[in-house]
Amino acid sequence: MKDFDPYNSLVPVYLSTDLPKRFQQIGTAVFWELHGEPFLLTAAHVTDGMGGGELQVPTESGFSSIEGYVGFIDLPPEVHRHQDSVDIAYYRLTSQFARELSHFFMPLPQERSQLIGSALELTVCSASGYPASKSKKNANAYSSDIFSFRGVVAQQKTYDDLELSPDQNIIVHFDKKLAVHPETREAFPTPGLRGISGGGIFAWPKGSEISNDWSLPILVGIVHAYKEREGPIIDTTFLPVVAAIGLGRMKGYGGVR
Repeated sequence: MKDFDPYNSLVPVYLSTDLPKRFQQIGTAVFWELHGEPFLLTAAHVTDGMGGGELQVPTESGFSSIEGYVGFIDLPPEVHRHQDSVDIAYYRLTSQFARELSHFFMPLPQERSQLIGSALELTVCSASGYPASKSKKNANAYSSDIFSFRGVVAQQKTYDDLELSPDQNIIVHFDKKLAVHPETREAFPTPGLRGISGGGIFAWPKGSEISNDWSLPILVGIVHAYKEREGPIIDTTFLPVVAAIGLGRMKGYGGVR
């Protein structure tokens, strides 16, 4: 699976509401396989949108509401989602829905992901997803574009300053004003990062930090925030993801097959 293109596993997530009547892209999800089971991984603030409507993704039937068991890490009543330093959610998809999703996307194989001990082990990562500003509607057809935002992984002081843990979080330095095109190395005006929440954070191997070979990076976490003024992209490692999935498995995923 070394030549697997991870872009094939990134899925744009749309929110459909009746009041007001609206259909818009609000995030990204990673189509992922664990122990032969199909999952969509995303940010919890993306699934929070279910309270106001339905989350839908492109399938062979058109845009379809996601079918499966949804799990996330509960917050105390006094804690708001924007204070959540983990901010992850997942769907254990039904087998039928996973087949329909596979019409356009491919699940990222388990061997192309890694449970890291600490983000301090990493050097350079790319945060990948669908910026909401790139979502377009032409007649009755919707389209969007994937972008990757690459930067150096922070050192311990940055984690301390932001009161985050490198065991649970990955902080990637990224300044839009200094962005360059990966091939020309010339200044490149990037889109905003709104909409890539729930996308993948891919670690580049040491010695290949500036490579453009997407068969090399490994999925190590999920994107959930970008502090544009300060610069860092904040992500969550697989540690909380695997813990949440473990609880869901104990509950039998609510009977989802």
